[in-house]
Amino acid sequence: MKKFFAYKTIPQEQINELLKIQPKLINFLDWSKPFTVRIMHNHYHCFIHSVISQQLASAAVDSIWNKLIFNFPNLTPKAISRASTEQLNAIGLSPQKISLIKKISLDILDKKLNFKKMEKLKSEQIYDILTKYKYLGNWTVSMILMFTYFRNDILPFSDFGIRKGLSKLYDKNEFSDKFISDLKHQLGQYATLFSFCLWRINQNV
Repeated sequence: MKKFFAYKTIPQEQINELLKIQPKLINFLDWSKPFTVRIMHNHYHCFIHSVISQQLASAAVDSIWNKLIFNFPNLTPKAISRASTEQLNAIGLSPQKISLIKKISLDILDKKLNFKKMEKLKSEQIYDILTKYKYLGNWTVSMILMFTYFRNDILPFSDFGIRKGLSKLYDKNEFSDKFISDLKHQLGQYATLFSFCLWRINQNV
C-alpha cells in the first residue's frame, strides 16, 4: 500500500530555543528522546486528511482514512472527482466534507487551484484563498500549513487539543485574546513546534 505519511525529527537547536521561550514545557514532556512529528509531503493528501479530521476524534479519523485509502489506493483529484457521493458517504464522510473535497478536486483538475504553486505564498494568502471554499475554515488551513507546507509560525488556538494542552501547561482554563496574541508574538517562528508540544501534553498528562 502506498505510503502517505512520513516522520520528521525536530532539530535539537529548535527544541532548545523553544524551551528558552517556554521553560514550563521542560517538566511536561520527555526531552531525552528525539522529537518527531508525522507529516505528509503530498499537499493534496494532507488536504483530504485535514478535511476528514474536522471535528472528529483521532480514532474516527483513522477509521475513515483507512477506508478511504483502501477504496482509493491511488488517491488523486481525478479518482475523488469520479467517486460517487454514495461511495464516499459509505466510507464515513459527511455530505459537507464530500462537497468540499469534490469541489477542490475539480478545481485542481481545472487548474483553478494548485497546491504546489501555493508553496510560494505567505500563510495569510493561503488562508485567504482556501477559506473562500464552503466548509473550509481556518482550522483546516492551519493543519495544511503545519503538516505539509511546514510553516513554523502556526498556533491554531481554536483546536480543542491545543486549548486543553495550554490549560494544563498554565493551569488555567480561560485565556484572553491579548494573552493569545502576546503568546503568538513571543513564540514567533516556534509557534508550530509549541503547538506540537501542546498536543502531546494533552495526550500524555
